[in-house]
Amino acid sequence: MIKYISLLAIIFAIMSCSNSRNAFKTAEDNALVSAIKKIEKNPSDTATQKILHSLFENAKKLHLDNIALYESLTEVSKWDKILGEYDALQKIYNSVNASATAKKYINAESFTARAAVAREKAAGSYYELGLQLLDANDKKSSRDALNAFKKSNSYVAGYRDVKRQMDIAFENSVLNVVITTVTDNSFYYSNMGRNRFGNSFNNDYLQRSLVRDLGGDFNQNSLARFYTDRDADRANIDVDWVIDLTWTDLDIPQPHNSRDSRTLNRRIEISKDTSGRPVYQNVSATVYVTRQYFTARGQLECRITDARTRNNVQLNRYTSQVDWEQEYATYTRDSRALDSRYLALIQNSNNQRLPDKEEILNGLYEKIYPQVKNGIYNKVRQ
Repeated sequence: MIKYISLLAIIFAIMSCSNSRNAFKTAEDNALVSAIKKIEKNPSDTATQKILHSLFENAKKLHLDNIALYESLTEVSKWDKILGEYDALQKIYNSVNASATAKKYINAESFTARAAVAREKAAGSYYELGLQLLDANDKKSSRDALNAFKKSNSYVAGYRDVKRQMDIAFENSVLNVVITTVTDNSFYYSNMGRNRFGNSFNNDYLQRSLVRDLGGDFNQNSLARFYTDRDADRANIDVDWVIDLTWTDLDIPQPHNSRDSRTLNRRIEISKDTSGRPVYQNVSATVYVTRQYFTARGQLECRITDARTRNNVQLNRYTSQVDWEQEYATYTRDSRALDSRYLALIQNSNNQRLPDKEEILNGLYEKIYPQVKNGIYNKVRQ
């Protein structure tokens, strides 16, 4: 018992010296590597000499037991775990092999060959999984197949015809997405008439912007290609998803007006007397400040449907808000009583103007557009 306690104490002492930057897979690995470092610094350390072999065997056994356990599993992902264990074993071997002192007490073996066999099996398993998924012949399965083939290729580059299968899976994974022209169901916009406004709220401007910014039909690295309905018809595209955009609400109220008045008093120097001392005068002015403000709001519905089944794929509603205000002022009596703030407001009274409807709509559009674009982008990547 005393020897056992002493052994534990030595192990804990060794582990306490380990640096977190050099941490290995398990506590047993770290204890071994720390002991190797310790014996390198002090080759005559008999206590560490005695436990080096047992530390190595404990660490190795843990990984080999894990490998045996994972090999009994049926899911393909077991190979990721198995190869992780082989990587840990090889790391242990490298640490021992790099120490001339440690090699006197540990007879370590390389696991490179065993790991290579496991990688070959992993590549084969992921390849077969990819083929099975391709047989399902749907977008989701094709995307999963693409990932399986990529995994196979990562373990053994160029495994069989994996690159050709990746190309097939990619093409089968690509969604052909049509974005239709914007429909307007908002009471405000319908009554005002779209011809009153500029390009931002023309029915096809948002459509064309999204098709362009999401990559169009030329983005070969994307799992989705985007078309306008006219372009899809012209090219006879087999459409997977249709995106309908609808303005469901636009509220641009008349500006609210609030008026406030304030009397300002100042004591100003108007001259100097015969002895050179300043002469002051009290002056006053009444300032009338007008504040105009409003909050405009818009809501755009983005509905994605399956072109074949017409089932909903996703429905999002995006909102946008534009806050606007301006202040200007007039005054009566003596302008010398005014400070710089009120002088600026009075000067601003000559420049006051209300934004026109197109400016407000552009502001709503600019805020809502990134939300719509990102929502579509994130969905097609799933």
